[in-house]
This record gives sequence, C-alpha cells and structure tokens, in this order.
Amino acid sequence: MKLYSRRVYTASGCKAATIEIEGGRIVSVAEGACPADAVNYGEMRIIPGIFDTHNHGTSGFDLMETGTDFSERKAIVRGYLKGLAAQGTVNIFPTVSDAEGIRAVAEVARETVDGANVLGIHSEGPWLSRVGEKGVRTPWPEVSIDAARELVEAGGGMLRLMALAPEIPGIDEVIDYLLGAGVTVAAAHSDNTYEAAHAAYGRGISVATHTGNVMTDMHHRDIGGLGAALTDPRVMCEVICDGMHICNDMLGIYFRIKDYGHFMMISDCTALSGAEPGVYDGGGLCEELRVTKDGFVLTETGRLMGSSQPVLFGIGNLVNNVGVSLETCLEMACLNPAIMYGFADHKGTIEPGKDADLVVIDDGYHALATYACGRKVYDRAVDGRVFNDAYLSAHRKKDEAA
Repeated sequence: MKLYSRRVYTASGCKAATIEIEGGRIVSVAEGACPADAVNYGEMRIIPGIFDTHNHGTSGFDLMETGTDFSERKAIVRGYLKGLAAQGTVNIFPTVSDAEGIRAVAEVARETVDGANVLGIHSEGPWLSRVGEKGVRTPWPEVSIDAARELVEAGGGMLRLMALAPEIPGIDEVIDYLLGAGVTVAAAHSDNTYEAAHAAYGRGISVATHTGNVMTDMHHRDIGGLGAALTDPRVMCEVICDGMHICNDMLGIYFRIKDYGHFMMISDCTALSGAEPGVYDGGGLCEELRVTKDGFVLTETGRLMGSSQPVLFGIGNLVNNVGVSLETCLEMACLNPAIMYGFADHKGTIEPGKDADLVVIDDGYHALATYACGRKVYDRAVDGRVFNDAYLSAHRKKDEAA
C-alpha cells in the first residue's frame, strides 16, 4: 500500500512524499510526485499517530462505568478504541482504575480491533488526595500492597502507569512495589509542597499527571507541586492543551520554563468527548456532569471533570493560539510518550522501519483517515461520526441552556 500527500510530516520535516507500507510497517518515504498506484490525499496533511497516555473514555464509551457485566465492559473498550481512531489517536494507555476494568482492557488488547492500539494501561488512583478547585474532598481508600498487587495482576503485565498522591501516609511502600513491578509512577491529585514533591521525584516518581491541574500552584514563597514539576529535569509532564484546563498564556509559560522534550500532550477525555452541550448523569463519579457550549465538562459544583476534547484539538489550539509549530506539537503528542514508555524504536515518527501509525487531517485538525500498523481503522467518508448514542439516551438529563 502507498499513501501520498503534499504535506507528510516525516521525522526530517514536512515534504511532498509517498509512504510505502508493507506488513504494517513503513518501508520507505519517497519524495516526489504521486505514483499512479498510491492513495492520493493531496493537500491533506499526514501526521504520525497520536499517543495519548491519559484518557478515560470518548464518544459515549465510558471506561470508568463499573455497573455493567464483564462482557459489556469489553464491548465498551472496543467501541472506545474506534472512537479514539475517529479523533486521530492511534496509540493509547486506556485509563481505568478498578481491577475488572483493567482486566477487560487487557483482554481486548489481545484482539484485532478496528481502532487504536492499546500499548499499556494507566490507573489514575485509587490513592488520590487533592480534588482541585470547587471540588468536594473525599477520603482515599486504605493504602494496601494487596490492592496494588491486584491491579498489577489484573493487567497481566499491561499496567504501565499508575498515578497517586505521594503525600498519602503509607504510600511509599506502594510506590516501591510498583516501581519494582516495572510500573511507572506519576504524582497526581496532590497537596504537596515543593520540597515534598521534589522528594517524591527523588524516590522514583517520574511523571507529573495533567501538570497544573489538581496540584498545588506556584507561590512566591513556595512554588509547590507545579513548580517542582516544571523545574525538575527528571520529570516528564503530562499537559492538557485544550486551552480550558490551562489557559493559553500559562501554557506559553510552561514551554518557556521547561523544554518541549519534557512534555507529553494528553487529553484526559471522558465518555462525554464529542457529546452535545447538556447535562448528563455523572455515572457514579458525581450527581451530574455538564458539557458547556465552550467544551468544559463540569460537576454540579463547577469543578472540571476531565476533558471533552481530544489531543488533536489541543494540537490545533497550540498551533493557532500559542504559537507552537505543528512539528513541535507532534513531538509532544507522538514521539515524547513513545520515548518515555519505551516504544520509540517503532512508534512516534514517520520514517522507514517504524509502524505505519498515521493520521490524515484537514486544516481544521479533524481526522479524515486513521491507520494503525498499516490498517485503516477509521475513514470519515465511510464511518462518519462515531458515537455511542445509547450512552446519550441513558445519561442525558437536559440541554445545556436549561
């Protein structure tokens, strides 16, 4: 198979080129005119497949919904992977925090699905402390090595990332266990001071979860968890770039403090990604969730609860409103997570020898076609809108205006 575009974002720059694919891998990237036997995407851009390491759901498919039987949870995972492909996400760490949900993802990951590739699993929690602005503080569950071991075992080797609050009493033993089991540990939902956060990174925590959100802010007498994440070179920073979780001016400050090589673009999407504005049942996480016309997902107290926009939207925001080049965005969205989690030998860029993980996008940053290891897993002309309308009918309460 051959794909051509006048704007292919290769590892060595943007060029008019033909990507030849064989056995799911890129054989060559040849500059020049479009061959007669190639799929011609013309001026549409071809970018590497996005790698989102923090995503709870999308398109009406909710990984966090625990009130269904195991077969239904697996069906939700399959729909979720298709929804991701429709948003340009090719590689994914599904984010789920209970053992049965982790097991469901791990089993589907072994199937051939028309959707994103599952490269690992992310558990955000269960040991979290800070709840953020306008949140209602709730206690964390008992800290337990047995509970941590249950989650690791449920993943069958696929649990690659766990986020926790490092200041919780007794959590150090869990951190040591996870690191010993090969699980990357992230600092999340934390009330840490700068000194305590810095110490946690010294213990082996290496990722800052959705940097700036649900962590202590910078202050002129203590630069807090945010300051620690941005100034510690050992730390890879997840960052939500939708312009809502973090304002664009602050995103610009982030990128002045720390180089782009230490950021990974994430979505933190929920099942309401792609949903129309309105009020929805909170699915056990809270009484209700409201999707605003601006795209915010808010609880009844006004607290941000995940995102409604995929990483591809965040790329468009950075390019159009923050002045970050598309090439740099693709490093943060595709290559940096591949480097961080050990996939860069075959993921993250368009170059010979790597997996043919590709997304064709228009100038509005919408996915037109998505390829995962050379298979076309989404085609907007054929698949159209991907959304679980049954989710809407079950969860929608009223429209946004009401």
